[in-house]
Amino acid sequence: MPYRAPSSASIQLDPTCTGSTVRRAFLLEALLNLGSFPLVTHTRFCLSLLLNNPSDINPSSILFARLFGGIVVAVLTPALLCGYRNTRQGIESRRPVYIALGLGECALIPLLLGEAMKKGGRGAALSPLGALGAVSLLVPPLLWRIYVLYVKPEMLGRYTEVKDE
Repeated sequence: MPYRAPSSASIQLDPTCTGSTVRRAFLLEALLNLGSFPLVTHTRFCLSLLLNNPSDINPSSILFARLFGGIVVAVLTPALLCGYRNTRQGIESRRPVYIALGLGECALIPLLLGEAMKKGGRGAALSPLGALGAVSLLVPPLLWRIYVLYVKPEMLGRYTEVKDE
């Protein structure tokens, strides 16, 4: 009798909850996350566009920007691509991935609003426009995640196991 991994049982998608909309959202977000790649490869240029005072760019800011970009490209993008698949693992990963991304957005939004409230003055790392622009990019996905997770969780998709006879 050949060994079958515990998660290898055949599944059948629930035709009423295929998760197709969320799958497309996962794929779109994964592709958009690849836009963070220049933060790793052309860090100084990216920071010059983001920071209030480009003269503040130093080796530490370059390192932390690269770390941030690396996390987005190397961790978040594959997690989203895993959730895109209509497999048992893909379907089961969608909820925790959305929760993790939502928590990240919940942490970043207040930090960026704090930067915007500094109005580009002394001690401000970002310009108000840059900070508010970043917030405007984070709020819609957060609202979407809240909607999917708590209002319409069936959008994540469901499956039933197919028993071997």
